[in-house]
Amino acid sequence: MKATMTDLHRRTAKVMGAVIHAQETVEITDNGNVVAMILPVKRPDRKKAWEALREIGRLGGIQIQPRK
Repeated sequence: MKATMTDLHRRTAKVMGAVIHAQETVEITDNGNVVAMILPVKRPDRKKAWEALREIGRLGGIQIQPRK
């Protein structure tokens, strides 16, 4: 998605919604030149991370205590 400085000023919720919900990168332009990019944060999948840690534990590398 591309947005001008004016778009960002007038429609912040719509521009940020594209980043947050659609996981789009937004290029901010000023006079036709890209001046900034807004990137979505990649959040790790906690379930996959725990599965990977448990597998390492099964291999003898670490011990994981159950959650309280």
